[in-house]
Amino acid sequence: MYLDKRIENYFYNTGHIIGKGSYGCVYRGVDQNTQTEVAIKIVKKAKFEGDSYSQKALVNEMIILKKLHSKNIVRLLDVCESQSNYYLIQELCQQGDLKKILKQQQLQEQEAIKILYDILSGYQILLKNGIVHRDIKPANILNSNGVFKIGDFGMATQLCQQKMLNSRVGTPLYMSPQVQQNSNYTSKCDIWSIGILYFECLYGATPWFHETSTKLLKKIYEEPLEFPIQPLVSDVSKSFIKSCLEINEKDRIDWIDIYNHNLFRLNPFKKIDRNSQYIITRIRNIIKIRKFNINQLIQNISLPKKLKINDINLLLQSIDKQFTLEDAGLVFDKLNHNNMDTIPFESILLWFSQNDIIQSSVQDNYIPFLTQQDQSRIDNLLDDLIIRIRLNSISIIEICNEYEVSQEQLISLNKFEQILLNIDTQISKADITLLYRKIKQDNQGIVKRESIQKMFYEESELHEPDDDFSVSPVHLPIQGPGLKLQSCNNIERLS
Repeated sequence: MYLDKRIENYFYNTGHIIGKGSYGCVYRGVDQNTQTEVAIKIVKKAKFEGDSYSQKALVNEMIILKKLHSKNIVRLLDVCESQSNYYLIQELCQQGDLKKILKQQQLQEQEAIKILYDILSGYQILLKNGIVHRDIKPANILNSNGVFKIGDFGMATQLCQQKMLNSRVGTPLYMSPQVQQNSNYTSKCDIWSIGILYFECLYGATPWFHETSTKLLKKIYEEPLEFPIQPLVSDVSKSFIKSCLEINEKDRIDWIDIYNHNLFRLNPFKKIDRNSQYIITRIRNIIKIRKFNINQLIQNISLPKKLKINDINLLLQSIDKQFTLEDAGLVFDKLNHNNMDTIPFESILLWFSQNDIIQSSVQDNYIPFLTQQDQSRIDNLLDDLIIRIRLNSISIIEICNEYEVSQEQLISLNKFEQILLNIDTQISKADITLLYRKIKQDNQGIVKRESIQKMFYEESELHEPDDDFSVSPVHLPIQGPGLKLQSCNNIERLS
């Protein structure tokens, strides 16, 4: 293969385009150091002029791909930069994408099930981390020697760090009705996309089609789902598709039921690992979707002062029937610090309060009230700081250790300022004070190390061991040809 361009130790041919992602062309290249072939996505900086949304989407893709490592997710190997471009060096999937396959051949049902299985295997990692892809379609499913992988995360977001999603992103043909209408939606939007994709794998076409999104949406609402007579498809596949393509999200199949569906009875999925943070994330989503009043539920439900696992199970089941006795056991173990047969009822109230599930009855009259404008500013500050933390592998725990901040020590505004300046040297005193007020308001007037870690998702996302999940080391860009990110101060333009 003739190679006419180079960025750092990567060579590629500008005439050999192998695909197009959300924000750039993808070329086939070679890593000179290892002599392995790679895919190089080139994104022109000029595309971002005056477009902060696209800038954030690219940073988002880098953050997410840096974090995810699964055989069914396209791996990000490196990121480089020249004066004109960003270069995302990715694992090469030599057999192209699923869109290409569907154009060339009609899949047998067992082949389609295998592809669906690979997609859902990769999606398990997204679920573990609260990530919604939002652009599942054949062109974003890559084939590497028969192993199918989810790629192109430019539209992805992390649900646990967002308010209820309502951005209209993705490809209309595969978008759920909620996404098309800019109405509230959850990770179930990807279940709809998977249902459309699986239908297309089986029948060679999508169940609804129109060139304009408005008329496509009209068809979805007015034309019932129908299955062609040919080819012959099993009832269990049709059942799976029907459950994915329920128009109302509340009627659509849940992720847990997807992974337990009879379609996979001959090759069941490994059970999705759950932890206490999964339970908190799920409760938060239930609150957002159903406008659930957990404060009222706790008042109505009759629970003893000392809780056993069955009592916690009763509480979780009252919130959502999908919770299991195993989930109750996880919560019990999380809160059972003294290794007793029961835990105080107050323990679960405090845990809910610390994780913004219920409002604490304890109020600090000396904390100034945060206005809606203050809260909006806080949300933006947190987004920026979390991006810096992710891109630069900053550890709040390590910063606290460096400043000798113990678990029980109360943190003053001055100490809090020192911690934040390690994340962003340009952050203003006013913004630091605003974030400090927010932490005090959320933690009954007390600022401790744990409350700061919780604000930046440190405990749940950066320091929780996971045998099936590992972070691959990756370098990220700073300005200048062929250089790599070394300091968070160099990503002002992106964040």
